[in-house]
Amino acid sequence: MRIYIADLCYLHDWDNNQPLPLNVAYVTAYLKQKNPDVSIEIFKDPRFLIDRIDDDPPDILALSHYDWNANLDLTVLRHAKKIHPQILTVMGGPNFEADDPKWIKTFFSQRPELDLYITGEGEWSFARLIELLDSHGGELGRVPVEDWPSSYFSFDRARRRVIHNPGNPVARLDLSTVPSPYLTGLMDPFLQDMRLAPIVETNRGCPYSCTFCCWGQAMQSKINQFPLETVFDEIRYAAGNTKNPTGFFYVADGNFGIVKRDFEIARVLQECSDTYGVPKRVFLYFAKNTNDSVIKIAETLKAVTSMSMSKQTLNQEVLDNIKRKNITPENYDRLRVECQKRDIETFCELIYGLAGETYDSFIEGVIQTVRADQYVSIYPHILIAGAEANSAASRKQFGFKTAFRVIPRYVSSYKDLHSLEYEEVVVETDVFNREDFLRLRLFQFLIYVLGRELFTEFTRCLDICRLDYATFADKITRDEDNWTPQWRALLAAFRQSCENELIPADRVKLEFSAEDIEKIDAHQLALIPFYMANLVSNTATIADLRTYLKESLERFFGGELDGTEMHELKTTLDVGFDKVICYDNPLPSKVVEYEYDLESWLSDKNHAPLRNYHLEKTVPFHFQLDDGVLPSVEEARSYTSSTAEAVYRVRINIIGPAGDRIYCYRRSIDPNMSENVRERIDKVKEERILARQHAETATRMS
Repeated sequence: MRIYIADLCYLHDWDNNQPLPLNVAYVTAYLKQKNPDVSIEIFKDPRFLIDRIDDDPPDILALSHYDWNANLDLTVLRHAKKIHPQILTVMGGPNFEADDPKWIKTFFSQRPELDLYITGEGEWSFARLIELLDSHGGELGRVPVEDWPSSYFSFDRARRRVIHNPGNPVARLDLSTVPSPYLTGLMDPFLQDMRLAPIVETNRGCPYSCTFCCWGQAMQSKINQFPLETVFDEIRYAAGNTKNPTGFFYVADGNFGIVKRDFEIARVLQECSDTYGVPKRVFLYFAKNTNDSVIKIAETLKAVTSMSMSKQTLNQEVLDNIKRKNITPENYDRLRVECQKRDIETFCELIYGLAGETYDSFIEGVIQTVRADQYVSIYPHILIAGAEANSAASRKQFGFKTAFRVIPRYVSSYKDLHSLEYEEVVVETDVFNREDFLRLRLFQFLIYVLGRELFTEFTRCLDICRLDYATFADKITRDEDNWTPQWRALLAAFRQSCENELIPADRVKLEFSAEDIEKIDAHQLALIPFYMANLVSNTATIADLRTYLKESLERFFGGELDGTEMHELKTTLDVGFDKVICYDNPLPSKVVEYEYDLESWLSDKNHAPLRNYHLEKTVPFHFQLDDGVLPSVEEARSYTSSTAEAVYRVRINIIGPAGDRIYCYRRSIDPNMSENVRERIDKVKEERILARQHAETATRMS
């Protein structure tokens, strides 16, 4: 019996942040322990799997299934059944509505090539499947349903009936019985792949039941732990053997820091960073309810990761609706201040479109977060199969109305096989209408623009003046009558694109042609970075925005600020625009004179006003483009239709989530600059890059 098992994704040569196929490797390691002679091969790249199927079809094709690879899986299943109809096709993963028979019927009806779905932890259930097949001639249809574990689902298409045996429950897995995919060598070929980053799992389970997430529902509430020494050995092995050039490293736990031993794991991660230079960046989800133990871990890892202090919402009614309980605001603020004292970079995730969240309550939550001096990452509410919010009951209770949109970069063609992925976005609820959604998209874009490294000095000055850039952004969304012409045109185009990208359910497809992919690949863009690229590609738009922002400062805050404060706000705004790279006439470097010690001012933990750092004579700031930016944009112009699209492609496809160097000149190191000033420049730059990289990796940019 030959088995191919895969965790497929949309791989690109320029994308080095995809995790190794650890999930299916666990299933493989467990099966090989039970059945050493089994023939099983692991795949991550769909092209390699397709070629292998073409050359030598397997008896069983097993694929991990998530909302972000669902159509890719289906494309491969369809191809496999066409090549060899007798292949047994199996899928498994958390994005499945196991308690909704109507949903299950639709799921299988749309996937006639799928024979079996496995829910829950896959190791035991898949090994049991092979055991049952071995004892029944290799045919699933000959296995009595009463022998099926409750994790199996299938469908009798002739009778339109779900096949399931709920009376045979599956126990939680003892993780000490699962061999390590790293230490058994299963991961070695994937560690050599420069596109793939190491990932380790130290425990399973989530004690929370957040309705927008399926982690707790899929893995159950009790936390089970892998043996600690195995975890240590895996981290060291992966760090010492990976060929990934970014040094990226994932920790797959739902709540890192929730158990005491996580501090020891953090120390090993940092030890490997010091020893091997890997990880350079760690992506993980910290425990939802941040505490002093979590801060201790974050301090240990602060050189390689920033700390998520995610709230999702600050509205207590919404928290109740989504079954999320945050720590008290007082304790949250205490911990945030403690992080700042220890130079731990933090960020907060907030989701709009949650049950009971209004436009105004969400805006207020963002404003409070920004005023707390945190980088904020804003996401729409995306419904995923397996999460409670996706259920028919929740949709009805909270009036969820949704639309779909193509996930940028999750598009591919190989041979005559074409695939892309959608995400389902909440665009209306019973207290939030479609116009609110579009206004929030505009607000989200403005937060992206004003919260960039470009405007570091300006946002700090706003804070010192008892203001914040979220309030500024909100006022801009309400100031349409005063938008200047070029700025108005950019925002109008952005809004229209936000409307155009939304696809009604009856237009969502599961099968695609080459023409579909060509059209989507050319026009489906992550709108926020794309319109930022449009902004920095037009001198007139940049000048127009500069004028508008200065005028709006007077209009919005003139009655609250004295003349000196307003002058300092405009001065720091000018600094931001001095740093903008304008791609219709890009300069490799430039020098600007300032009459303030800006680096010392930015490093002042007491947040003194800018006037305290006034200099008797101006000092030159030497700005330069990061190496490789202009050549990359010039190369991208050869295959794109505009400068803006070229900048966008470089931002998304080459630079990725690594700060603002595509938009922003960097201050170069002057040979006459003191060592202290050099260190401050490097520290500020590195901390901000780290926070944004973590936040952007946490979500697909929209």
